[in-house]
Amino acid sequence: MIIAFSAQGQGTLPESSSIGAPVRTDSAQILSDFITIDRIFVIGNRITKQSIIERELSVAEGLTFPSYELTDLLKQDRQKLMNTRLFLDVDLHIVEIQPGQADVIIRVAERWYTVPTPYLTVPSAIRNLNVFLDNPDWGLLTYGIKFTQFNFRGRNERLAAIAQFGFTRQFSLTYSIPYIDAAQKNGIEIGFGYSENRNINFRTFDHEFQFSDSVLDIPLNPALRELTALIGWNYRPNYYNTHGITLSYSDALVADTVLSLNPSYFTHDGNRQQYFMLNYTANGDRRDFIGYPLKGYRWRVSVSKLGLGIFDHVNIFRVAGSYSHFFDLGKGFYFATSSNGYVSTPRFQPYFNFRGLGYNGLWLRGYERDVIEGQSFIMQQNTVRKRIFSREFDFSRVIPVDQFNVIPLDIYLKGYVDQGYVSNTIPYEQSDRLSNRYLMGYGLGIDFVTFYDSVFRAEYSWKIDGTSGLFYSFRTAF
Repeated sequence: MIIAFSAQGQGTLPESSSIGAPVRTDSAQILSDFITIDRIFVIGNRITKQSIIERELSVAEGLTFPSYELTDLLKQDRQKLMNTRLFLDVDLHIVEIQPGQADVIIRVAERWYTVPTPYLTVPSAIRNLNVFLDNPDWGLLTYGIKFTQFNFRGRNERLAAIAQFGFTRQFSLTYSIPYIDAAQKNGIEIGFGYSENRNINFRTFDHEFQFSDSVLDIPLNPALRELTALIGWNYRPNYYNTHGITLSYSDALVADTVLSLNPSYFTHDGNRQQYFMLNYTANGDRRDFIGYPLKGYRWRVSVSKLGLGIFDHVNIFRVAGSYSHFFDLGKGFYFATSSNGYVSTPRFQPYFNFRGLGYNGLWLRGYERDVIEGQSFIMQQNTVRKRIFSREFDFSRVIPVDQFNVIPLDIYLKGYVDQGYVSNTIPYEQSDRLSNRYLMGYGLGIDFVTFYDSVFRAEYSWKIDGTSGLFYSFRTAF
């Protein structure tokens, strides 16, 4: 007897997806009460090592399971394999070769792992596409090429190099190895980066970044230069939880003119800021599909210390946490909720290191154009979605490459309500309109989800003060 599990879709969950679906059987025969796994066969892994696939499995050769438990375990294993982002499709089959004994057959379709990507985008200082569209300035864009080798050596390693020009000149190289031990629980990461800016945001005014070229006749050469390096250790004790410790170094040199425009850009004497940062992160992830989750939950806690006593330029302590939960309500309806919190000390921090809502992809919907800085914040988001379209388009007649010739598309209508509060305890009249008060945004939108984890969002949002606008994004809200 054969029981089959299939995860179709290249970064999306079409209506025909069997994730969470009943087990399909090829006959009316009932499996034995207990099943011992005889052999595990993997098909289609031309690059990926079988040990990387088996690392995600709850089953192993020689183990015995109740039949009802085995089917549930393999459903979970299918989701875990898809969430490695190594595969476009995953199929699992149980083949009962004799009463009480079965083989497991895993068929995978690998992604395209070598990705040289030319790009044109807004830099992190612009924060998101909506800020750029308000006042388009092509000089604020960055362009370049990013070369990424996913699944390097077939071991789920990642090698990435960036050569970037435009608003920010950047050159970086990172290499991550998820497993360096036989038990496949410990991994390491190293990275180096160099960047230069001739135009930087030197302060915030009415919750908008102010750039140096807006007050200077000629650009600075450079306005800011930064060198970074990091080394990290990751520990994955089980399938769903990870821990990581990262030691990084930052060396930033800013033009004297910037310090004259904002004496708080650094808070020590001199135009050079150096510090080491130690960061610990714990993460638990039980989402069904990490590219666009519909069921499950995720939590994350991060503790950081900027400044370890080697240099006296920075001394900041940060704690951040988040929790997101996703619910399948049935009949194509889904509900998602997420909470984020952040606390930092001391009260006075260099502007270069000051954070809040509007940084690192965290903002209330409706407030995409606002930078709301503070020592601490809390944010809570809620979304109700309805899937209105799900289909796969087969272009194999015109696109001969297997990894690109089937394009799935899911479309969701949604409504949402976000709320939050940012606490800023220093005199900051240049940008205090939105800090130290209750914030809320709500609206309606549409999500397009397609292959390789691509998401496009279009949303119309209202803020608590009655202002509204249309916003776009190429990432999930949470």
